[in-house]
Amino acid sequence: MSRGREIELLRADVLYYRDRVALLRAKLYRWGEGSNPHLRELEAELERAEQRLRAARPRAEL
Repeated sequence: MSRGREIELLRADVLYYRDRVALLRAKLYRWGEGSNPHLRELEAELERAEQRLRAARPRAEL
Protein backbone atom coordinates (compact mmCIF):
# COMPACT_ATOMS: atom_id res chain seq x y z
CA MET A 1 0.00 0.00 0.00
CA SER A 2 1.37 3.41 -0.91
CA ARG A 3 1.97 5.99 1.79
CA GLY A 4 -0.57 8.32 0.21
CA ARG A 5 -3.19 5.60 0.32
CA GLU A 6 -2.29 4.82 3.93
CA ILE A 7 -2.72 8.49 4.91
CA GLU A 8 -6.04 8.58 3.07
CA LEU A 9 -7.33 5.54 4.97
CA LEU A 10 -6.14 6.89 8.31
CA ARG A 11 -7.82 10.23 7.58
CA ALA A 12 -11.04 8.37 6.75
CA ASP A 13 -10.84 6.55 10.11
CA VAL A 14 -10.46 9.86 11.94
CA LEU A 15 -13.44 11.36 10.12
CA TYR A 16 -15.52 8.25 10.82
CA TYR A 17 -14.86 8.39 14.56
CA ARG A 18 -15.38 12.16 14.70
CA ASP A 19 -18.79 11.70 13.08
CA ARG A 20 -19.72 8.84 15.42
CA VAL A 21 -18.70 10.84 18.50
CA ALA A 22 -20.61 13.91 17.31
CA LEU A 23 -23.77 11.89 16.58
CA LEU A 24 -23.71 10.13 19.92
CA ARG A 25 -23.09 13.39 21.77
CA ALA A 26 -26.10 14.91 20.00
CA LYS A 27 -28.28 11.94 20.93
CA LEU A 28 -27.16 12.04 24.55
CA TYR A 29 -27.81 15.78 24.69
CA ARG A 30 -31.28 15.30 23.24
CA TRP A 31 -32.02 12.58 25.79
CA GLY A 32 -30.72 14.79 28.60
CA GLU A 33 -27.91 12.41 29.46
CA GLY A 34 -24.26 13.08 30.04
CA SER A 35 -21.38 10.88 29.05
CA ASN A 36 -21.74 7.12 28.92
CA PRO A 37 -19.34 4.19 28.45
CA HIS A 38 -20.01 3.94 24.72
CA LEU A 39 -19.19 7.61 24.20
CA ARG A 40 -15.97 7.28 26.19
CA GLU A 41 -15.04 4.23 24.11
CA LEU A 42 -15.66 6.12 20.86
CA GLU A 43 -13.66 9.10 22.13
CA ALA A 44 -10.76 6.76 22.93
CA GLU A 45 -10.98 5.23 19.44
CA LEU A 46 -10.97 8.72 17.96
CA GLU A 47 -7.86 9.64 19.94
CA ARG A 48 -6.09 6.46 18.78
CA ALA A 49 -7.06 7.13 15.16
CA GLU A 50 -5.74 10.71 15.42
CA GLN A 51 -2.47 9.41 16.92
CA ARG A 52 -2.05 6.89 14.07
CA LEU A 53 -2.61 9.67 11.54
CA ARG A 54 -0.12 12.01 13.25
CA ALA A 55 2.45 9.20 13.38
CA ALA A 56 1.98 8.35 9.70
CA ARG A 57 2.28 11.90 8.38
CA PRO A 58 6.00 12.40 9.16
CA ARG A 59 6.78 9.04 7.52
CA ALA A 60 4.89 10.09 4.39
CA GLU A 61 6.98 13.24 4.06
CA LEU A 62 10.26 11.28 3.85
